This record gives sequence, C-alpha cells and structure tokens, in this order.
Amino acid sequence: MDEMDYTKTLKKLYKAPELNASLIIETFKRREGISVIVEEVDVGKPGFKITIDESNFLLLKHPIEHFNIKWGRATSIQSRMLPYGIPIPLYLGQGDMSKSFHKAITSQSPDTAVEKWLYDIFEIDLAAAYFLNYFSKSEALKDYRLIILEAIESFYMGLDHAAIMSLIPVFEGGLRNLQNLVLDEDKGNVSGAVFEKRLRAILKHWGSRRVSDYNWHPGMYGIDSIEVDFYTHICPQSDVINCFRLFFKNVLYKPTESHNEGFNRHIIVHMLGNNFNRATNFFRIFLALTHITFIESLTSEHVPFFWRGYDDESRRLGQYLKQISEIMDGRRSLIKSFGVPGYPSTSLPLYQSPS
Repeated sequence: MDEMDYTKTLKKLYKAPELNASLIIETFKRREGISVIVEEVDVGKPGFKITIDESNFLLLKHPIEHFNIKWGRATSIQSRMLPYGIPIPLYLGQGDMSKSFHKAITSQSPDTAVEKWLYDIFEIDLAAAYFLNYFSKSEALKDYRLIILEAIESFYMGLDHAAIMSLIPVFEGGLRNLQNLVLDEDKGNVSGAVFEKRLRAILKHWGSRRVSDYNWHPGMYGIDSIEVDFYTHICPQSDVINCFRLFFKNVLYKPTESHNEGFNRHIIVHMLGNNFNRATNFFRIFLALTHITFIESLTSEHVPFFWRGYDDESRRLGQYLKQISEIMDGRRSLIKSFGVPGYPSTSLPLYQSPS
C-alpha cells in the first residue's frame, strides 16, 4: 500500500491534544486494519516515529498550535517586535532578549522604552564588527561595502537621514543578490510578494533536511501556516529565516495606505512622511542587513554562522567611529542656530564617552 494512503489517518492523529504510542497503534488498527511500530523520537520537539513496512512517518506529541503557545522560539519574539518595526537582533541570546524586550513593552511608556531598549543593545563596536566580519565577507553585500561604511560614518557623525536613506537601496540590492545566490536565479529586481514567498520556500527547504528520513511529517500537511510553524519549531535556522520573512512582509514591505505608518521602505524612499526620521531607524535597517548575511551564512563558508563578538580590528574601527562622533558632537546645536529644522526631541545620544 502506498504511504500516502495513510495521510488521512496521520492528519486525524495530528489533531489529538496529546499523542502516545498506544493511541497511535490503536488508531491505525481501527482505521487501517494494520499493525504499526511506534517509538519515541526527538526532532527538536518530542514526537513519535511510526514504521509501516519500510516507510517511516512522524507525528509530534502535540499539535503545532500547542507548541506555538507553550514553547518559546525566535518567531514568537519577532511577532512581538513587529508593531515596533524591529527585526530581531541575532547577536543577543534569546532568553535575555525576550526578557528585556518584554520589560520595555510592558512599561508605562512602551514606545519610549522600546526606543531606549534598541539604543541600549546597539553600540559602535557592534556596527564595526558586523561591517568587518559579516557585511564585508558577504557575496550579497560586497559591492556595497563602501556605501555601508559611509552610512555608518554618517550615522555616528549625526547625519541620521543620510545614513538611513542610503541603506534602503543597499538592503534592496542585497535582497536581490541573496535571491539570485540562494535560489540560483538572475532577477533584476525584488518583488515583495514573490520574495516573501521564496523566503517561505527557503525556510521549508532548510527545515526539511531535519526530517528527510520520513515519508510524511507535519511539514507536508498541506496548510502553509502549519508547515511553516512546524519547521520553525524543529529547526533554529528556519525559525530565524521566518523572523526575517515576517519583518519583510509586515514592516518594511507592508503595503501603505497612509503616510503615517512608521518604518516602511515606500514611505522612506518616496518621502511620504516623517515617522522614519528617528535615529533608531538606522539600527532597524542595519539589523535587517544582518538577516541577509545570516541566510547567506547557511550556504557560504565565508560568512560566519554564529556571532563571533569583537576582535582587534573591529575595536580599531569602533575607536575611529567614536572619534568622529565626538568631533561632530556640536553639529546639531550649530545647524539649529541657522534655522534648520531640528531632530525629534526623542533622539538619543549616538555615543556616550565612558565615565
């Protein structure tokens, strides 16, 4: 009998609040009239391997919906960050990141607290380390190295708008190059809808490697949301790719019906509103670039997969950025004296000298 003949029974069992070996054996005996071999397995989440003849099938102990509620994952944190337009920082531990961000959004002034949180987790040496060890080694971003460095310099010189706007085309060019690299295609542009669909395909492809020995598993359920969530729970790489997909779809490339929707590439590029002019938006687009290098690192030996921290070179570049930040410290007061519109009152200092 073909293994796909068991799909209805597998989907029936999938819906059970909690599975055990006896329930699986009894259900197959009753519905299919066959005996099956069942053993407990762990594929990143507890489950059961069901063997029939030479075919193997996988069911998790609980439905995906249960794990969505009960188990932590990067996707859950990213979902909480979406209203604030932030892609998850990949250099932070998941536990500390979740705890500190939760403290910010449950404060009396969550918008202000989140801006402060974003400012606190981003420092000059971090920008230097990512530039030298990730962006400069990325095939998708290598042609934009000088632009990225100029954007970093501009930001720490207090030129917020120039820094933010210069990184938007870098982000789009990097996306286009990443699409061509990962999908082995040669596309001249990046369609938001198409790329989001392809990000789903990449995360499913990467996650499926963990369950390649099974003839059926929840990643083959036939409902996209179930399949995506399944892979994010069993594969950390798929989990992070999904974070980028959510940010891409729901923040940066979200269709805009008004001019007052915050951090969105359409609003920024076409100068439709001023909500993008917060200094912390530089951090947002910078963090989005780190997600491009993360996806590239999955198949490239040149881009580090794990966060490696700081080294002598990144500290040397960081020191240079601190110096130009200090030199330009009086710029904002000077331009204000010429009647140039000031920066938002919520702007935070870009660099504070150690006390």
